[in-house]
Amino acid sequence: MARKLRVNEAGIYHIVNRGVNKSEVFIEKEDYHKFLELLLKITYDYNVTIHAFTILPTHYHCLIQTNKNNLSEAMRLLNSAYAAWYNFKSKRIGHLWKGRFDSYMLFDEEHFWNVVKYIERNALSLGLVEDIKEWEYQSLSLRLKTTKFNEIIRESKILTKPLDEYIKWLNKPLDKHIIDEIYKEPKIIKVDGELKVVRKKLADFFNEYEDKKEAIKAARANGYKYSEMARFLGVSNAYVSKLAKS
Repeated sequence: MARKLRVNEAGIYHIVNRGVNKSEVFIEKEDYHKFLELLLKITYDYNVTIHAFTILPTHYHCLIQTNKNNLSEAMRLLNSAYAAWYNFKSKRIGHLWKGRFDSYMLFDEEHFWNVVKYIERNALSLGLVEDIKEWEYQSLSLRLKTTKFNEIIRESKILTKPLDEYIKWLNKPLDKHIIDEIYKEPKIIKVDGELKVVRKKLADFFNEYEDKKEAIKAARANGYKYSEMARFLGVSNAYVSKLAKS
């Protein structure tokens, strides 16, 4: 399988990282607090905005917006500093994380809010709490009480929603078809050796053009492959190729 192309340009990303071999990496309260300290640190050191996050025993999710091309640098500090601290505290040696963090660039505003809800509901969905307000180590918690970590979300868009409305909205589960879209992201292609982000969804081309042939041509011009269009349409590659060339 071809290695996923990564971009480092300014934008909004859904970040996920997990403990090696699915091991627990957050056990005691001080573990969670150390990670929160590091989240706060990167907001200042790298001028990033944390819109939403949750820290769970075996992994974390973070919705982060970068204003410079420095996502890799910010995440490197977050992950390596926590791993070094945790290994020293626990007297362990070796990798703490399964590997480099996973990053998923967002499409649009709708995608943004779906990912926010997905992140905030994670502890509830995993059965760690029975009430979404009970999980201490997530962005919602910082809206519910005053702590030294409140500034982590000082510029978050979740603050634009009144708290009562926000909680009511979070308590409504995501539909399955939306969950299936959470980890999808804009297409990243190479053009003349440079990475290009195609933010338009494949479905958008077929909604925009009544003529399938025109939709296929437009999607092709934006870097989508015939095989991707064939899967989307539920037809063969040969059919898509023939239609485009007819």
